Amino acid sequence: MQLLLMAQDVLINAAPLPDSGPLAPPGIGDAWNRMVGVGKWIALGICVLGLLVVGGKMAFDARSGETTQEISGIIKIVLAVAIISGGASLLTFISGGGGTA
Repeated sequence: MQLLLMAQDVLINAAPLPDSGPLAPPGIGDAWNRMVGVGKWIALGICVLGLLVVGGKMAFDARSGETTQEISGIIKIVLAVAIISGGASLLTFISGGGGTA
């Protein structure tokens, strides 16, 4: 218990770490933003194709009344789009790029 209290005191009284703004290495910022943009474009294109496939399968299976698997597929694709968009935005922010990715 004594060790835990000492560790707590150290953490509370510790000096804050310096906070620096995101800065890309010289000469890499534009290339990095372009790579992130191309990767995002490709990944979102794959998601659109996935939606088309799942939608086609849903239409095909509508006659038999089995659409529960397709609905879970649509939910997975929508979550993938959110992760891709958020990840690309986060990478662009970290690299210090001001343009759209």
